[in-house]
This record gives sequence, structure tokens and C-alpha cells, in this order.
Amino acid sequence: MAATFPSDPFLPADLEREIFEFTCALYPGTIPTLLRVARRVLVWLEPLLYRVVGTDPPMLRAVQRAMQTKPASFFTSVRHICLGASSESSFWTGDHTLTLLQLCPRLESFAYLPQNGKLALGALIEVHRWSGCLTDLFDNGAVDLTLPLFHRVTHMDVFEDLDIPGWDIRVNRDRICGGLTTMPALTHLCISRNVPVDIVRRLLNECAHLQILVNMWADSTHNRDKAQEIVASHQRAGVTDVRFVLVLCDNYWHDWEVGARGGVDFWAAADAFVARKRRGEIEAASIVIQEW
Repeated sequence: MAATFPSDPFLPADLEREIFEFTCALYPGTIPTLLRVARRVLVWLEPLLYRVVGTDPPMLRAVQRAMQTKPASFFTSVRHICLGASSESSFWTGDHTLTLLQLCPRLESFAYLPQNGKLALGALIEVHRWSGCLTDLFDNGAVDLTLPLFHRVTHMDVFEDLDIPGWDIRVNRDRICGGLTTMPALTHLCISRNVPVDIVRRLLNECAHLQILVNMWADSTHNRDKAQEIVASHQRAGVTDVRFVLVLCDNYWHDWEVGARGGVDFWAAADAFVARKRRGEIEAASIVIQEW
């Protein structure tokens, strides 16, 4: 009797799923097309569309619909959330933010600008990368960086301007800087705009595991000139630590999403820059990163 064979090749479902997921990891732009292959593929891959939740309104509307129609398990694929200024809208509220965070138990990075309503701090317990205004996170109360949610944070991007005159700002600045030095896992820290030299020195000296200290400015002709002034002033003040770099970034939110999707963001650029300084490939006194 002649052997019979199935008309179509057959793979075990778990292997088939692994192949599709591996393809999506390498080529995320193919996900919408692959969703049409078969119902089972749709079930496997649709959650991967939400691995990175950005600030654009179409994405937020899609997330809102998913929150209303999908089971909680659907959100276990979410790893990165960025809720920026465009999240402020009539259809996205503080309650949506709270619900979304509570649905995402495997969140790794979170970027946040003020929303209506307070954040669920406990929902951020697994976060390793945090970006935002600390005073807004604590609803303008006392900033407390000893809370458990900061124990695993390795990359911290603080949006507060630490050089604004005023007693309240100065007190909060001292509290923030003191708290940063107590964070047990902190290796990468970014602070924005004008930063007094004494704060730069303190953070470099007292953050026990710090590998990179970034001072970030928006990229502009004025700020490029300002960067050179900062380089000169820090050199005069004796700040020569190779870990200190000044980054000029022309689109912060785009850069955040590039990093979340595995690309080269300003953190990766700073790591590579400092490594080159340590190897002697560029001058140790060089601190400005403008392109990456």
C-alpha cells in the first residue's frame, strides 16, 4: 500500500507559535500582516502589538478598546508604557492610566508626564527604567525614593529642573538628590537642563553603583553653544569624571520609543561614548553627545 501524506506541511502548534513570535521580535513591522494568516496566529500575536504603548492618540484609543474587550492576560505582553503630553485628552483620563498600570504586571519601563489623577505607585513595582517628574508622581508631596517601587530601578530620568530659584524648589531638589543616592540598583541617571556643579559632584560621588550621569538638553543652536559653556565651566570646577556626559536630544519621546523597541537610544549612546573614553579612543575631557 502506498504511503499517504498530508496535503500541507504540519508543525506542532508550540513550534509554529515560537516561529511566529521570533519573526515578530526581529521584524515588528510585520505583525499587522501576520495577524491575517489564521485565527490562532491572531490570538498569539495580537498582544505583541501592545508590547510598547506610546503616546499617540491612535495607540491610546486601541489600548482603551483592548482594556474594555480583552481579558487581563492579554496585557502580560506589555513591557513599556509612555504617557506623555498627548495623553491629555477627553478620551484618556487618570482612571485609564490607573487601570492600565494595574493590568500590566510585567512592565519594565515607564515614562510619565502629568495626568489627571494620581498614579498607582504599587503597580510600578517591577519597573527598571523610570522617566518623569517626581513631584507630580507624589502629587506635589514629599518625594520618597526609598519606596519599594524604586528598589529595582536601574535607569532614572528626572524631568525636574534642579536649578530654578525658590525655597520650595531648593528643598525638593535636596530631597530628590538625597533620595537618588539611596537607590540600591541605580546605574544610569539623567538630569535635565541647568544643573549646579555641586549636585553633579554629589551624584557622581554618592550614587554607589552609578555608571552614567547624563545632563540632557533639547537640541538647538542656542543649546549647542550652551553645551560648550557647560563643558568649560565644569572643567574649571574640576569635574573630570568620565561617567558624566551632556546629551543634546532633538526628540525625546521618539528616542524613548526607539529604545523601548530595542534600538539605540540616548542611554545606549552614552554607554558607548563612555566606553570609548575609557578605552582612550576619544579624549576623556569630551562630554558632548549630539548624534547617535
